[in-house]
Amino acid sequence: MATGDATERTTPLLAPDAALAAVPGIGPASQRRLAAVGLRTVLDLVQFFPRRYRPLRELAAPDEAAVGELVRLRGRVQSVRRAWLPGRRSMVTIVFACDGGGTFDVMFFNQPWLQKNHAVGDERLVEGVLVQKGRRFQLHGGKVLARGAQPSGEVQLRYPEIDGIAGARLVQWLQHALLHLDFARVPPPSLPAGLEEFGHAPAQLLLAMHRPANVQEHEHARRHFAVREAVAVFAAVDRAARARSQRPGRAFAVDDALAARIRGRIPLQLTADQEAAVQLLWRKLAGPSAMGVLLQGDVGTGKTAVAIAAALAVLAKGASVAFLAPTELLAEQHHHNVAGWLRGSGVQVVLHTAGNRRASLPAAGPLLVFGTHALLTGDLQLPNLGLVVVDEQHRFGVKQRMALVQKGDNPHVLVMTATPIPRTLALVLFGDLDVATLRQRPPGRRVVRALHLPAERWPRAVRAIERAVRRGGRVFVVCPAVGEDGEKGGVMRVLASLQGQFRCGLVHGRLPAGERQRVLAHFREGLVDVLVGTTVLEVGVDVPDATLVVVVAADRFGIATLHQLRGRVGRGLRRGLCLLCGPRSERVAAVCRTTDGFELAEADLALRGSGELLGTAQSGFDDLRALDPVDDLDLLLRVRQAVAAEARP
Repeated sequence: MATGDATERTTPLLAPDAALAAVPGIGPASQRRLAAVGLRTVLDLVQFFPRRYRPLRELAAPDEAAVGELVRLRGRVQSVRRAWLPGRRSMVTIVFACDGGGTFDVMFFNQPWLQKNHAVGDERLVEGVLVQKGRRFQLHGGKVLARGAQPSGEVQLRYPEIDGIAGARLVQWLQHALLHLDFARVPPPSLPAGLEEFGHAPAQLLLAMHRPANVQEHEHARRHFAVREAVAVFAAVDRAARARSQRPGRAFAVDDALAARIRGRIPLQLTADQEAAVQLLWRKLAGPSAMGVLLQGDVGTGKTAVAIAAALAVLAKGASVAFLAPTELLAEQHHHNVAGWLRGSGVQVVLHTAGNRRASLPAAGPLLVFGTHALLTGDLQLPNLGLVVVDEQHRFGVKQRMALVQKGDNPHVLVMTATPIPRTLALVLFGDLDVATLRQRPPGRRVVRALHLPAERWPRAVRAIERAVRRGGRVFVVCPAVGEDGEKGGVMRVLASLQGQFRCGLVHGRLPAGERQRVLAHFREGLVDVLVGTTVLEVGVDVPDATLVVVVAADRFGIATLHQLRGRVGRGLRRGLCLLCGPRSERVAAVCRTTDGFELAEADLALRGSGELLGTAQSGFDDLRALDPVDDLDLLLRVRQAVAAEARP
């Protein structure tokens, strides 16, 4: 990037800590949207790095030698035409002519407004994969860059989307900020001993992140910023671990008599893994510092029983326990099951959700409250809070978990997940927690195979439903959306196709809590054979007679969700089966290939990348922009060692 042009000489430099209002075009509304993703200053903006980058070739004109490659072409709009397809769908085709000779087409599906956005004669840069159809060239996955965009270098950058902010506008603001930032006032990084090689001045590194000459230059800069982010992460993890060890926690010791009473309340035979986890939790609850444990286990390994064993140790001393669940359906089911286990024990088991909100909770006696986000909001008091249990931690951010913890006086914390966490992510997200892992399944609980079924073979899925029902089983049918307007793959459309043949029930998040409970009770009791719903069925719904789950449009679900859905069946005496209907995506193929949740977690991370898994909602850190736990494990381990060495007295 030029550093001495006329614009730079006549425009005041931007201070790194200047508010984003100093960047032309960023008004109050845009400031609010940017602040929502942690961008408040000019330095924040230039450190909003691309999430993806790919090598490309810059061409003056389409070239047969570049077919199949990602390319960037400059062309003038020669013509624009729109064609309407069946079902009110559309196809807009834009023909560009290159100054270097030749033309190429770019097609956009279901974006009819683009016909008006591109006038004949407009000059634009376009990126996409070059293909040849007969004598014509096309760009597949074409992206028309903003007017005036001047990307350079043979690399394509893709920035994370920001709600309410057009990608083209974001790039314009970034270009202005990079052009006018006072780099001399950007503070140098503070790094522990042994990482000095990553302490380069930020100017060239920032430019290489946003306007690299090639992939190698971008990757060199990315690793530098990844180290800086890892230092911040591990410093925070180290502070959290030391703070927890230094804060006294209430002691909830478990002697032999209490251990026998607790086991008598849990109507299950614990596996060796469960027993080991329970013993770890009891040791941690005995103090002297507050417990922080991550309990991870594959679907069906019995995490809830372990959590209740820990909760009963706290309840036995008269304290209260808060159990945070991600959905009302799961909170309701936990409440129903555990209330049965503890009937006559003197423990008050209550439910607090958006659909069953209480103005207040009992102020005396041992209290176990199951709830959802409603526990975090309002002025609800949790008296004498001794333990916080967070189920399905990936549904909650760190800040949400802390909001619940802060309702008590340094309570013990148990975080659970049925989505096993790759060790790289565990280093970043839960480095301050002890980890307990459940791999064994309770006696009689068998693995459930998943089979792929193309959409055109849907009648085979219906025959499988018929066979399961005829044998006395129950069937889940899960759809990606409610689809009240008859959307293909929507719950309402699938329900209409099945209810003439089977006794069907309907469950989705928009139904009142009472109606959901009624339908689920009918399903358990056998008054309903087929339960059709959305992913509200994903977590924790326990019906031992369910033997088949059919997932409609399975390619629209993530690996973790598909694995969770598979875990809804085969919980009784009969083997379960999961049918994944629709296109065979990489995610669908992975779930069909293995039943090991830990292997699937690694596959999920590799397919999705760290971007989705390291967002603010997942990690609680607003500034992880460059770090990639898949590719940067060597850096993570090196940084962790350096930070730990510096922290030692």
